[in-house]
Amino acid sequence: MRHPKTAYELSASQVYTPPGVVSLFWRLLHQRRRRFDRVLDMGAGDGRFAVGGRYARYDGIEIDPARAAIAKKNIPRNGRIFNRCAFEHAADQYDACIGNPPYVRHHDIEPPWKKRVLDRLHRDLDVELAGHGNLYLYFLLLGILKTHRTGIVGMVIPFEWVSRTSAASVRNHIEKAGWDVSVYRFRDPIFDDVMTTASISIIDKNTNAGKWSFYNVLPDLTIEERNGVSGSRLRILRHAPRGKIWGRRGMSPGSQKIFTLTEGERIHAGLKKWDVMPCVTSLRKVPRSLKELTKAAFEKHLVKAGRRCWLIKSNRKTISPRLKAYLDNIPEKMRQTWTCLNQEPWYDYETGIVPDLLFHSGFRGSSPKILVNSVGAYVVGSVYGIHCDKRVSVRRLREHLVEFDFGKRVVAHAKEMKKVEVKQVNGVLSDWLRKQSR
Repeated sequence: MRHPKTAYELSASQVYTPPGVVSLFWRLLHQRRRRFDRVLDMGAGDGRFAVGGRYARYDGIEIDPARAAIAKKNIPRNGRIFNRCAFEHAADQYDACIGNPPYVRHHDIEPPWKKRVLDRLHRDLDVELAGHGNLYLYFLLLGILKTHRTGIVGMVIPFEWVSRTSAASVRNHIEKAGWDVSVYRFRDPIFDDVMTTASISIIDKNTNAGKWSFYNVLPDLTIEERNGVSGSRLRILRHAPRGKIWGRRGMSPGSQKIFTLTEGERIHAGLKKWDVMPCVTSLRKVPRSLKELTKAAFEKHLVKAGRRCWLIKSNRKTISPRLKAYLDNIPEKMRQTWTCLNQEPWYDYETGIVPDLLFHSGFRGSSPKILVNSVGAYVVGSVYGIHCDKRVSVRRLREHLVEFDFGKRVVAHAKEMKKVEVKQVNGVLSDWLRKQSR
């Protein structure tokens, strides 16, 4: 039986931490404190973080009743499990707040609950957390709130929190307080089917030195020092607003399975070419040697290769009977996305404009795949669009971006996969344009 959706989607938030990682976690915490009096585990799961630590009392919170029942059987005698939402737990002044909090995208968090929690965190901590941040950031701030003034917060969370814009207010709060932060980035994935690079992140409030230390955790769980956030000697790319040339995220029409089609799916649905327009949802299978997405290249590498390359024109004032019939046959359960539920009608998405360059945000090595957009394709999902001033040479800009070493100045998203944020692209574009104008 499927659990009901409460504050956030339970099925998306349950990931168990491997026992070896739990042991390492406690070893790292006990390097800072020999023993704890009161410990709060805010995402207890089956209670595995109750084992291995030295403490007088363990309080675990688990929102899922089935997992809470399992946890009650696993914890020691000096432990308690509360079956509730962590944000409804009244006790505070803990020596340590620990655990593996839920990783849930902001789309899957109920808006009224989100607003209440964000308002509370702003009121109690004076931190204005961005509403598009992942749920684990809420738990990180709750841990800061629930620990006393010399307490410690230790959590297994994505490494990206040390650089993502959505976590900037959290980092600023920590830096302002002067607490020490140690971040241990796992070199290899520790969770199945989770596309993120995990870390053990520790915030020690018993200091005012404000030191941030970074480490790598090797596959055998040994520790080595890391060269800062990026892992190189270079700074992480700065974030910048839009300038005369700018990057823009790929659009999110509602669901790629509905709104973007392969050539075979277009034909099967009975749609004509004037019912769709060219789009790019990924450049992963496009050869790196390709510089320009011409009509011929689009046909070869996307259409004939069976990629999602057609964006349906469902947002037009008049749509054909064929396209209307296609939309009417979409099952209601497929429309239950945040975007579809917040546009009227559900298929009337915002198009955006055709970009001059196509920029794949995810990459391996030193730079992403970047193509001149001669075919006039729209960008969807992980492909960014770069829009240029008319006076800018698009091809010269592409050459600069391809030669630019993004790899040493961004944080790996998952294992060797790296990702550039759109505001980081804007920073690179702004720097290039400034040099051109000298």
